[in-house]
Formats: sequence, structure tokens, C-alpha cells
Amino acid sequence: MKNLRLSFRLFFVGYIIATIVGFVTYYTRVELMWISIFTLMPLIFGYLFYTYLKKTDCKISETLKETNRLITLWIILSFLLDAIVYIIIVPVIFKRISNWTFFIDQSPWIWLNYMTIVILGHLSRIIYHNHLRNQIWSMDFDKHRN
Repeated sequence: MKNLRLSFRLFFVGYIIATIVGFVTYYTRVELMWISIFTLMPLIFGYLFYTYLKKTDCKISETLKETNRLITLWIILSFLLDAIVYIIIVPVIFKRISNWTFFIDQSPWIWLNYMTIVILGHLSRIIYHNHLRNQIWSMDFDKHRN
């Protein structure tokens, strides 16, 4: 990865926002939680993917490999944090028995969240490509204009 520290930092920003939004909306209305998870969170994580590519100054030729690395890392981190938070921490806080079937119980929704990370990574990569192409086009236009 071009910048492992940045990839972790951006992921944790998104995960913290997702967790807070998830808890607040879950205790408001469960349906609202799922709506926010599949509308608001894709916008946030898509922006974070794009931000990573932009801040690391990825060249077009590097973006596919870098995006795939970032997707893989973020899915692994999501899976690990979901296990720690929802199987260990939340039951301790609420004095409940750990739900060792959490990932089965949350199917298919949790797996759709992980698939969303794949889709968002590549959509953000395409948007980033368009941004780079526009910059190149703009520089070429300025050269010819002068």
C-alpha cells in the first residue's frame, strides 16, 4: 500500500461514523438503521476511498492495484471490528451473553455491507480516474491556449 497509516485512519473514521449512526438509528427505528447504512454510509465510504486515492496521489496505472489492496484491508478490518464490537464489547456493555452466531444472524445484510465496500472502492476509483483525466485535459487545453 502506498500509505498504510492513511488507509487505517480513513477506515476508522468511516467505521466510527457507521457505528454511531448504526446505534443511534437502531435505537430509534431498526428500519431507519438499514436505510442509513445503505444510503448515507456508501456516500461516506465512497468519499473516503476517493480521499485515499487523491491524498496518495495515485497514478491511473496504480489505482486498480491500490484500490484492490484498500478494499481487502477494509473488509478484513470491518470483519474483525464487527466481531470485536458486536460479539465481545456490546454484550459486555449490555450484560448479555455473546452472540457467537452474529455473522449468521445478520445475514445477508452484513455480507451486503462487505460487498458494498468492493463496489464503492471501484466506483470511487472510476470517479478518481475522471478527476485525473479532467486535470490532464485542462493542462493540455492551457498549453494550447497559450
